[in-house]
Amino acid sequence: MSSHEHQTPSMAATSILDNDLYKFTMQQAVRQHYPNTPCDYHFTNRSPRVAQLPIKAVPWLKKKIADMAQLRLTAEERAFLEVSCPYLTQEYLDWLQNEFRFKPEEQIKIDWHHTTASVNSSGPSAASQDTPASNTADEEVVEITIMGDWHQVILYEVPILALVSEAYFRFGDQNWTYQGQLEAAAEKARRLLQAGAKFAEFGTRRRRDYETQRIVLEGLMSGSRSQAGQGALTGTSNLHFAHIMKLAPIGTMAHEWFMGTAAILKDASLANQVALDRWSVTYPGQALGIALTDTFTTEVFLKSFKGELARDWIGVRHDSGDAFEFMDRIIQHYDQDALVGPEVRKTKKIVFSDGLNTDRAIRLQEAADAKGIQVTFGIGTHFTNDFCRQDPDHTASAAMNIVIKLHSCAGKVCVKLSDDSGKESGGPEAVAEVRRQIAAML
Repeated sequence: MSSHEHQTPSMAATSILDNDLYKFTMQQAVRQHYPNTPCDYHFTNRSPRVAQLPIKAVPWLKKKIADMAQLRLTAEERAFLEVSCPYLTQEYLDWLQNEFRFKPEEQIKIDWHHTTASVNSSGPSAASQDTPASNTADEEVVEITIMGDWHQVILYEVPILALVSEAYFRFGDQNWTYQGQLEAAAEKARRLLQAGAKFAEFGTRRRRDYETQRIVLEGLMSGSRSQAGQGALTGTSNLHFAHIMKLAPIGTMAHEWFMGTAAILKDASLANQVALDRWSVTYPGQALGIALTDTFTTEVFLKSFKGELARDWIGVRHDSGDAFEFMDRIIQHYDQDALVGPEVRKTKKIVFSDGLNTDRAIRLQEAADAKGIQVTFGIGTHFTNDFCRQDPDHTASAAMNIVIKLHSCAGKVCVKLSDDSGKESGGPEAVAEVRRQIAAML
């Protein structure tokens, strides 16, 4: 791609709906249950040796974030939400349209600094570079902090991650092109449908840029139309693209719903049960009945997710740990529950959303078919940031591995344990406290 193409105006963050559905569903729930609760979020680049945001990208990033202050929910967008997301109440939509505004000048802090960091050969970033142990490497570190009442700042995470990724590929790694993206996405869709997989596009937060997501969705839709099978493109997590491309919006809740609940309760052992109960108050009748399991490990989650909860909720979402082991564990859990059992289990659903690609989704679909449980897939980076460099060998052009996590809520540090060792967040003392709280459940 030429440098001229990289400097064309970006469409990112030009619609308030250029965001994932679950940020809005959580915003509505937070307004109802935790209004005026102070919090902060922190940005982390998990693999700075692979991809660093250069300083020349920062002015563009800051301006795009500042411009979010101008975003409004339009009448047309509201009409779309009323039809496509009937679980969003009129009261919430009135507030979102008439009162909610991004205020980045007072809610966002962005710092950039240059640092020299030691490289540990046992770390994941070192493994991606052939750098000897005990060497040092220069890092260009961007620090982003989001601060404010939880319901007022909850919508920032996804668009800021998308903007950071786009900034990197606009001003840093420019050795790529859109060529072949439409066809590649169409082929992925054809293979998934042929295997009977039901899948949604979940790639907003780590997309290469806005245009990539648009092209990929066109390709997925094209491939889905051309391939017969039991599978289906079920929609997209991005509300803006769902609106303009006439797709179903997909999403429920994220880890922060459980993390914030635990911090507010000051007891992680109660958090899963309370978070699910309060979610059902906001979304009665299982309107959004897929439960995320791994915030404090799936083992702890399943101690609460039994009886009426297991029976009534539509299913669960997997987002860390071994996916095939998770499937077996969930089947066993349902089968051993007196209010579920093997027959009702066949109506339950597992949503897989952790680091999926086409091959992995197909293998999981085959396993689910053999074991007798319904599955769907939320596929992100594999769709919206799957590129090769423009070199003779067409080597992979790595996506940024970036996250924004809820750091504190109601004055207490938030913790996520995960089913993957090493992915926990919250700091050593806070993590140790949560582990003590949940120990009695195990």
